[in-house]
Amino acid sequence: MTVGRFSYSPSAPRWSWSDEMFTLHGMEPGDVVPTRLLFLSHVHPEDRPTVEQLLDSSPGTGVAGGEYRLVDLNGCTRNVIIALTQTSEAGTVWGFLADDTARLRRAVADGVNAELQHALESHAVIDQAKGALMLVYGVDDQAAFQMLRAASQQHNIRLRTLAQRFVDALQAAGGLGQQTRAAMDDLFMALVTDAPLPSTPRARRDPLQLSFDHRAPIPTLNVSGRVDLASMEEFGVTLSSLIAAGRGHDAVMVRLRDVDRIGSVARSVLEAARRRSKSLGVTMGFRLDPEAEPSSIERPATKDLTGAARTRP
Repeated sequence: MTVGRFSYSPSAPRWSWSDEMFTLHGMEPGDVVPTRLLFLSHVHPEDRPTVEQLLDSSPGTGVAGGEYRLVDLNGCTRNVIIALTQTSEAGTVWGFLADDTARLRRAVADGVNAELQHALESHAVIDQAKGALMLVYGVDDQAAFQMLRAASQQHNIRLRTLAQRFVDALQAAGGLGQQTRAAMDDLFMALVTDAPLPSTPRARRDPLQLSFDHRAPIPTLNVSGRVDLASMEEFGVTLSSLIAAGRGHDAVMVRLRDVDRIGSVARSVLEAARRRSKSLGVTMGFRLDPEAEPSSIERPATKDLTGAARTRP
């Protein structure tokens, strides 16, 4: 670290600089006569008022100082630390100027490297979570990311935190189960041995279908199909529209028609919607399809869903 020394007196225009002061300003010792005007001309314009105020204020017998950007004769900018102290003789002020550029650059570089490492780690764990969802749902990476993003926003959890929890839980559980593992083994070995791909039945999909019943006395949403991570966002947005329509009626109804399974995703979305509607003074009711097989319906854990009326729509 280069440290320059200087001194000046309020009653004399000429300053005294050490050789290091000239070096800090990109000059050779003795090239110019140091003055206040010369000193301030090498202070970055945005920092100049602060440095002028520092020079004009008497430090007394203590020490005053600060930081500013020095622009040398070659146009290079340095980050410097200035310290001033006043002697008792004729009010002469002594000062020190230290080049702090290298330390700040290292600090910035360390910060950038830390942020980059964090970003890379975040990207890796999010990719792992997306991969698991792509495998289970048979979707592309964008659709898998959308599932993560929707869940992150609905539950107010940072995306990386959610992805890390998901990956950790899958690893702790030993993967996705024996059936998935066996199917993966068969597929993988067929690929590495150039054997015919195993014929596996495609998973049955019941696409989510949402429709408003405009004949009902209060705003009513008919729901059929499966509510899962892939359809969670669409379901939540539609429920928000239902709540908005119920502002003039004080009540809305959700009919779960031909829903073969009210799982954890459906319960979570419905409960969040129920809380929103309650905060707006709208009562949200639920009705289950009377023809659904009791064994095929997972009873919701929340009181509101447990008490849903099993009446014919």
